[in-house]
Order: sequence, then structure tokens, then C-alpha cells
Amino acid sequence: MSLSGRLALFTVTIVAVTVFALHWGAERWSLLGAALVALLVALGLAALAARGMANSLAALTNAARAITADALPSFPHSTIPDVDALVQALRQMNRRFADRFERVQREKAEGTAIVDAMLEGVIATDPRGRIVTANPAARRLLGYSNEADLPDLQTLFRVKAARSAVDSVLAGDVVHDQEVEFDGVTLTVNARPLPAGGAVLVLHDLTEIRRLEAVRRDFVANVSHELKTPLTSISGYAETLAEGGVDAATAKRFLGTIVTNAQRMQRLVDDLLDLSRIEAGRWQPNPQQMQLEQVATECWGMFRERALAKRVGFVTAIQPDAAQLMVDPDAIRHILQNLMDNALRYVPEGGTITCRSALADGGTVVSIEDNGSGIPGDHLPRIFERFYRVDPSRSRDEGGTGLGLAIVKHMVEAHGGRVWAESARGEGTAVRSWWPLGDVSRES
Repeated sequence: MSLSGRLALFTVTIVAVTVFALHWGAERWSLLGAALVALLVALGLAALAARGMANSLAALTNAARAITADALPSFPHSTIPDVDALVQALRQMNRRFADRFERVQREKAEGTAIVDAMLEGVIATDPRGRIVTANPAARRLLGYSNEADLPDLQTLFRVKAARSAVDSVLAGDVVHDQEVEFDGVTLTVNARPLPAGGAVLVLHDLTEIRRLEAVRRDFVANVSHELKTPLTSISGYAETLAEGGVDAATAKRFLGTIVTNAQRMQRLVDDLLDLSRIEAGRWQPNPQQMQLEQVATECWGMFRERALAKRVGFVTAIQPDAAQLMVDPDAIRHILQNLMDNALRYVPEGGTITCRSALADGGTVVSIEDNGSGIPGDHLPRIFERFYRVDPSRSRDEGGTGLGLAIVKHMVEAHGGRVWAESARGEGTAVRSWWPLGDVSRES
């Protein structure tokens, strides 16, 4: 029954009681007593109705407060239809709010996961420039841990170009591809103001791209330089021969020089092709069981005449338990020949070159050692780079391309090994390579 119906029922009841009381009171008591009885009955009924409604409204108030406090509301059960309708409406509203809040939270979590997974750094600020969001990539690029507090955007960067970009975006301007460099990191900054105030910045890491561009420029410059010298020599001698008037002995010497420089360019091109093939993954080793001393002696035979001319000796120090190696035959020959060639260039007359092997760290260490002039310590980390030379003029004069050790490094690593050099000025050099142990019992 609705609230209006209940009030009508109360009114009819009060009138009926009043009429009855008046009739009864006329016979027994006075008219005043009958009216008093009717009033008391009416007040009692009104109090009961008001108490029930007040309890329902209080419960509704508590439920509304729970909703605003993000707590679980408890809705009352009322027998008053109007109050019950209000309860149902409030319950439905709470359910819709909960569904919308859950959807917003899910979308927020998805957005956060996407931003956190981005390789680009993303920073968002409020209108005062305080950082409200910074994904892990942004913290890494700026040198902050995930737990560290970030300063305001105006003081976040220490570079003038970056601070200029920050000032522009906070002033409402859009920033496109502003390149900044600090602490060895190169970034491009793109920034845009937000409609509600604040700004969002996107940081792209260009450090590796710039490094590769520098490597490419150095590579082109080095190749051009390596080719320019023999080409100039070939061109000069060929033009002289073409003009005629050169005696036979001179012509023969000129032709010899032309052949030597052509062979030098051929070696450079071959090494470039080999290095490109290995780096591109188009070469895969085919390991076989190899007798290390036999291979080393065979490789040294290619340098026997040069060694005799310099009175350089060759010895092996192969440990019995490290005498066999699972390695690609062509690769191990290329590696040993290259290392022996380098050692022979720098060892003094009467010196000695040693091929040594021993077990270490669960693998086999193969070393080519000499007692030559040695390499300064600051050059050691770079000798396996392409075209890097400790003594450029001497290496070129003796026919080196500057790519041999780079090829050695890639070939060893293709077998799962590693290579390094140990040296000191005046104390000789040892180039060591570590090879993982293989199934040496397998037939080659």
C-alpha cells in the first residue's frame, strides 16, 4: 500500500474511533473523555507509521553514504511501497556505478600496461608541471629507478635544448622531434599540451641509431681509404706503362707492384664478403673432430718462408687432454692462419710463436702467443673491431686488411666460444680463444 493510502486509512480509522468514542462517551462519560481517547489512538497510529518510515530512511541514508565511500552498501527492506521503490532505484544506481567503475578501472589498467610496455618513454604532467605519470622506459632513459621520486618537469632535464622544449609545451606549444643529448644518450622529444592542462612528452631513444650511423660512416671511410691507396698505385703505374718508353726491368717492377696492389684489394674484398656473410648469419659452422697440433703445424707451413727470413721459431704446447677440438675445419684454419700472420708481423727477428692449448672453465682454451713488441693496454678492448689497427702504417705496409681479427671473433662466437687478447708493451701478445667441449669421441 502506498504512503497516501496508508494516511487515508489512518484518517478513516481515527474518524471511526472518534465517532465510537463520542457515542460511548455520551452514555457513560463526558464528551471531553471521548475526544481524549480518540486523540491517543490517533497519536499511537501516527507514531508507529513515522517510526517505520524513519528507520527505512535512516537505512537508505547509510547505504548512500557507503556508496560515496566506495564501501559495500546494505539496502533496507521496507514494507512501505514508496520507500521500497526508492530502495530499488538506489540499488540499481549502485549496480550501474559499480559496472562503470569496473570498466573504467579495466580500461585504465589496460592503458597503463600498454604505456609501461612501450619502448618509448612517456611522461605526463599536471598544469603545474608536476609529473603524474612516467613509464619505466622514461625512467630508464633519464637514469631514474622505478621507485625514485621524479622532480618537476621544469627541473627534470639538465640540457638547454630539453628545457627549451619543456618551456614551449607548458606554454601551450607543440614540440616536434627536438633532439637532445646528455650523459651519452641521444633522445628526440615530442611534446603536446593536454586540453585540461599539463602536457605529455614522448621520448625516443636514438642512441643505438646514432652509433650505427657513426659505425657506417667509419666503415665507408675506412673502406674508401683502404681501396684508395692501392688504386692510386695501380693507376699511376698503369698510366706510366701506357705512355711507353719504360725499359723491360722497370716495366716488370711496375707490373709486380700493380699485381701486389690488386691482390691487396682482392684480399680486402674477400674479407669484407666473409665478414658480411658471417654477420648476416649466412655462415654456420659444421664442427668436426680436429687434432689441434696437426692443424696448427699445417697452418704454420704457409708462413715457413717468412719465418725463416726472420729466423722466427714455432713451437706447440698442446696438453694431452686438450689435443682435440670440435670445430669447423675451415674456420679453425682461417683463425689460426690469421693469428699466426699477425704474430709474425710483430715478432722480432729470432723470436718465437707458440700455439698452446689447455682445459679451462669447462672448455678448451687455444692460444697463439708471441714474444714481440706487445700491445698497449688501452688498445686491447678494440683490436677485434673492423679496421682497427694498433700500428696502421706498419699493418698496411705488410698487407693487412684490418678485418682479420673481426672475422676471428665472429667465427669463434659462432661456435659458442669467446676470444680475447692479453698483452703489454714489450712483453709480447697472447690471443686466446675459448671453445666449448664437444663430443670428441665422434668420428670426423
